[in-house]
Amino acid sequence: MGLEDLNSLDDESGGAKAAEVSDEVFREQIRKMQKAQKAAKKVEGRARSKDDRLAKVIGKFLQNRASTGSMILIARCLDQNIPAGMILGILALVESEAQKEFEVVLGENAQILAAPEIENRAIVERSDFPPEIKTALDAWSFGLLEFGLTQPTRLLATAISPQNKLFPDLQKLTTFVIRDFLESKGVDFDFDKITDFAELILKTVLGKIKISLAETRELSAGESD
Repeated sequence: MGLEDLNSLDDESGGAKAAEVSDEVFREQIRKMQKAQKAAKKVEGRARSKDDRLAKVIGKFLQNRASTGSMILIARCLDQNIPAGMILGILALVESEAQKEFEVVLGENAQILAAPEIENRAIVERSDFPPEIKTALDAWSFGLLEFGLTQPTRLLATAISPQNKLFPDLQKLTTFVIRDFLESKGVDFDFDKITDFAELILKTVLGKIKISLAETRELSAGESD
């Protein structure tokens, strides 16, 4: 069989062309992978940079705060690698400076937050609080949910243990913040009930984030099929 015959067989079988196409597809996949890796590094770098900035904001806030107990809890949450934005969001319920900074954080993530449209902003459907207090708590807890949707994997990995239990210091910090908020509004409360309420809010917020993350992954898997 001569060279002409081999060329003829290649043309008939499409082997050579198929090899060329396969090679080009492979190269395109490599290019896409490299591009995705570069983009991921940039996003990760921005997230770390933003988290460092927020940690510094929290550090300045701690210097002016009288409550030693809260300072210890915040420090432990940061050591746990809980996103600084989440800690800032919790503090936003009672600290005006934290609220201003948290609003900036949510504004920076406006494009991400616009994707999952959430109609019901009431995180906890029922509570014994007066309507105006419940409205304020709903708006605050929904803000925590909004932030959590921007860093779902990290937040779920650090705020919940493998045994599906809340990180204790995060729950304690949330409890103290709600307590301070209610005291500032002159609302009578039972501390044990506030502890349970803080746990309910965090578990509800994190549960919604977990569901959203699972749906996102399922959608991504479907698109890649």
